[in-house]
Amino acid sequence: MKGCILLGGEGFRYPPLVMFKALLLQQWYNLSDPGLEEAINDRISFQHFLGLSFEDSVPDETTICKFRGMLARKGLSEKLFDLISEQLEAKGLVVRRGSLIDATLLSAQRRVGGDPDASTVRRKDKVHYGYKAHVTVDQGSEIVREIELTSANVHESPLFYKMLQGDERSVFADKAYFLDVRKSRLRKWGIFCGILDKSKKNRPLSMKQKKRNKRLSRVRSAVERVFGTFKSHYGMRRVRYVGLIRNKAHLFLVGICYNLKKLLVLNPA
Repeated sequence: MKGCILLGGEGFRYPPLVMFKALLLQQWYNLSDPGLEEAINDRISFQHFLGLSFEDSVPDETTICKFRGMLARKGLSEKLFDLISEQLEAKGLVVRRGSLIDATLLSAQRRVGGDPDASTVRRKDKVHYGYKAHVTVDQGSEIVREIELTSANVHESPLFYKMLQGDERSVFADKAYFLDVRKSRLRKWGIFCGILDKSKKNRPLSMKQKKRNKRLSRVRSAVERVFGTFKSHYGMRRVRYVGLIRNKAHLFLVGICYNLKKLLVLNPA
């Protein structure tokens, strides 16, 4: 078929860039597949962004779904996130002063049979069913540098070293990441440890530790703004799909869209 782009043996009528940009629009406007198809048909601004003329046909919801599924199966959303991150770094937008590491719970889709990759976890006397999004945010720019998605019952702590970037001068995280050996290791590496102190059995926090935690919490609170944007603007209070692979790909797309919006703020030109 003329104009068909083959990716791993899968053919699409539209160039991959057109389809990728369509997925960006879907995240920015929090649209369903049918809603995205309708919006592209109705909005000249959407057609212009995709590089389509009035005479061109637009991707239908089935094509959009298949393209997104292909990205998920091949892990291409993660690679696209890394490529765009490299471009942001090349523009000098990543400060590297410090990394803010945290995780947040995302509810799973409720359906008959449930989600085989979701799990339950209890937080503050509430039971959550779903997934957990882990992020590393650049202190100062608030660019998202690392993303991971796990089942909700996976603790934050084991992912700590995966979330490190290796070029930060400090690390800030909440009590869930506290370990004495971890604090010592960071200091050995010459990285300021901004992990909040955690009380131990029969050893409550001292007044000095409480003041330190309060001071560090003001720094690490910037990551909460990122989570707030993910949930309020990108509909990530609840994952959109069933299964870890598809939801992980979606989370990376949201991360890409968030960073591109941040680019406009940091570098308006």
